[in-house]
Order: sequence, then structure tokens, then C-alpha cells
Amino acid sequence: MATIDDVAKAVGVSKGTVSSVFSKKRPISQEVTERVLAVAKELGYYPNHVARSLATRKTMIAGLKMPISRDMSLSGFEIQMINGVMKQLAKHGYRVLLDTLPEHDDPTSFSMDPVDGVILLNPRKADPRIDRYGQMGIPIVLVGRPDPDDRSLSYVDNDNEALACEVGRYLLGLGHRSVLFLNTIRDMTVASDRAAGLRRAFAERGLALDDDRIAYYSHEAYGNAAAYGYSALREMWGRLSFTAVITDTDRVALGVYRAARELGIAIPDELSVIALNNDATLAQEMEPQLTAVELYAETLGIEAASLLMDMMAEYEPQQK
Repeated sequence: MATIDDVAKAVGVSKGTVSSVFSKKRPISQEVTERVLAVAKELGYYPNHVARSLATRKTMIAGLKMPISRDMSLSGFEIQMINGVMKQLAKHGYRVLLDTLPEHDDPTSFSMDPVDGVILLNPRKADPRIDRYGQMGIPIVLVGRPDPDDRSLSYVDNDNEALACEVGRYLLGLGHRSVLFLNTIRDMTVASDRAAGLRRAFAERGLALDDDRIAYYSHEAYGNAAAYGYSALREMWGRLSFTAVITDTDRVALGVYRAARELGIAIPDELSVIALNNDATLAQEMEPQLTAVELYAETLGIEAASLLMDMMAEYEPQQK
């Protein structure tokens, strides 16, 4: 079996150059890269990931913690996020371990994956996972605001309070004075930020947004986002008076559309619907076309991965 020494000698370069071609740790010219790959193929050389990990004491794997719905369906936001993370990490020779376990609901399922760093989506208030990774000494980047605020933590996020405030102003400008907000899980920081932003928009007009106008998603109660939107509209239409619904995601809006058809509610004549997430494909397929907010999920993924790469580059694993 060919070794890295065999390839280096055949090409006339150092072992470090051959290693960099495969690991992408440093840039190598296109000409040398092509020669190395051609010789490696000819000799039947394949880089040994396990051996490299033992030598560097790094796995060259980054974890992406993204708990998803129980039916294992990925939203447009989640797919774009994964694309952004993978694109950025692949440039540096890193692979991505996608972990969809809902460990925040069951602390015993907290996984000790063999990774050099972690990107964690949807942090909760006083999220115990953040402390655990800190205790383990593993670099971590959050996608979402940490709570309580901790300047030692690295994170990327949209300005969710400002975003929700703008949506509220938009609906108020159209003449809506009574809305229903189908928010995400109650203890996520994004949920409190968006609720605060929407309330601010109403306060600017001298109006109040009552607590019963804000609903919160629950895995146990609904199972998936579409079921949440469907059930929430059926339960609240007629019980509360509202002319617009703001949904956490486009999948929630899909459920709202289904319930509206069954209840004979005309969208947008009787009920306006706007989603705080834009899946362009899904939005175009909905009739009438859904109004949605762009969250730039792929950009968030790229930025989170870039931050994590910087942290992992500085991190030196302890010798076992």
C-alpha cells in the first residue's frame, strides 16, 4: 500500500505539501495539487483520516447541533444553514457531524461526539448545553443570542427584535390592529426577542399586544411546525379577533393555510399571513403566495463556521 512518503518522492515535494493538499490546511498551487492528486491516484494512496487525527490530536470533524421536528423533515432555513456550514468547513478540510437529537428536552441524551468544535442552534435561556461544552473545553459558536448575555461566548444572529418590530410596523401600516403571533418555543432567546420587537411596534402606536395574542410552539403538543399552525388557527379563530397571523416559520404558515381553507377563511381578504422565515420554493408553491421575511440562513451558517474555524485553529487539545 502506498504511503505519503511514496507520493511525496514521486511528485518531488515534501510530505507536508502532500498532507496540505488533502487536509487543505494551507493553500497549495493548482499545478502542484493536480500533480499530487494524479500521483496519489496512480499509486493508490488514500489519506488515513484516523492516523492524521491521532498525530494531530484533532478529529477534523465539527459538530452541528440542530434538533429538528420528530418527523425528521428539514425546513428551508435548516437546509440553507447546513449548506453554509458545510461549504465553509469543507474549505479547511473539515467534515460536519449533524446531530439532530433533541438533547435540550432530555439531558440524558447529551452526546459526547468526537468533534473539535460545535455549532449550536437555537440556544435556550440558561442553556445547560453551553456550560457543558465549556466544562469539556470544546470550542462552541451559537447561532442565536445567548441568555444571559456572556461576552465570552461567540455567536451569530439576526437582529430578531428589530425584525419583528418591522413586521409589526408593516402590518399596522396596512391597517391591522389585532394580530396573532405563532411564536417558536417559549424558552428560546429568539422567542423573547421577537415578542419584544412586536410589542414595541404596537407600543409606538399606543396599542398593547396582550399575552393571549402570542402562542408558543411545543414538540409535545404539536409534533411538527405545520401541525402547530393548523391546530393554533383552528383553536383560536372565533375565540379571538384578529385580522393577521405572524408565523415563526413558513412551515407553520403552511398549517395556517390548510386550516384557513377548511374554515372557509379567505387569505388575504379576511386574514393576512406573514412568515418570519423565507423558503423561496415553498412560498411560491403556496396559494396565494406567502409573504415571508428573509433570514439569510446560509450566510449565518458561513459566518458561524468561520468563527468556529478561528477558534479551533487556536485550540490545542489536551494530551490524553
